[in-house]
Amino acid sequence: MRKDLVRPQLWLALGLLLMTLALPARAVLVVTYRTPESPVDHRYDYDNAVLRLALEKTRKEYGDFLLQASPPMNFSRAIQDARSKTYPNFFIKLSYEDRFADLGLTYARFPIDLGIVGYRVCFVRPELKPRLAATRTLAELKSFSHGQGLGWADAQILTANGFTVQQVSDYENLFKMVAAGRFDLFCRGANELLEEYQAHRSLPRLDFDSSFAIVYPLPRFFYSHSSNRVALTRVTRGLEIAYQDGSLQQLWREKYQASIEFAKLKTRRIFRIDNPLIRKIDFDFRKYDFDPTGR
Repeated sequence: MRKDLVRPQLWLALGLLLMTLALPARAVLVVTYRTPESPVDHRYDYDNAVLRLALEKTRKEYGDFLLQASPPMNFSRAIQDARSKTYPNFFIKLSYEDRFADLGLTYARFPIDLGIVGYRVCFVRPELKPRLAATRTLAELKSFSHGQGLGWADAQILTANGFTVQQVSDYENLFKMVAAGRFDLFCRGANELLEEYQAHRSLPRLDFDSSFAIVYPLPRFFYSHSSNRVALTRVTRGLEIAYQDGSLQQLWREKYQASIEFAKLKTRRIFRIDNPLIRKIDFDFRKYDFDPTGR
């Protein structure tokens, strides 16, 4: 090759290299996830895996990220810390409620549980199971009292539909209290039943009902402070990509399929009730719902 051609090519390559080095490096996005409330609390395993998946799916477009754990906290504290921006880009999964917008929180517009958590099956003490098996109407079912977490959407939904609900601030105490007869039912998502039963089966008199399920729409989203716009946009985009390529559904099946099969929803009586908390959702979240009953 002629020397007079080689030299311009070398200068061009050197110029491109210098331009690349001069470009500002994209900042690493720090995202905070919620840690469990106890050593046997695995409620957030799937959430945190999905959050990581969404960030991985958008790495090429948005750059690197760093996931960091929050301290253990209950539901109310998690909301307060998200509101006050205590931790950078703190994401928590919440059941949708209109009031969260007034608290300065915004959600990534994708229902990460695919609707399965709205199929509620209940922990009980063993002596109640025959009465529950004989229950045929919603009016009869309302004679049983419920325990739910303090501030949980489920407590408001059940109360709005005429059930008696006792709210409890500590997650672990809910299992102890239903086993002790402080209330009759502690209802959980069908996707949560197996893992929670295995984690707490050593509790005396803790059992679960297998005759019915209470069903209501309960879309759950990743929420963060409204000012975390880049992180919210990125997570939403990553969830959509993961759903389109099937990797989110694969993760969902890996985490939840065994519990759904264990719950045997197809053999249960279904009592459907309304969720008054979702009136202002501004997109069709139901198109992502999975119906495990086949009805």
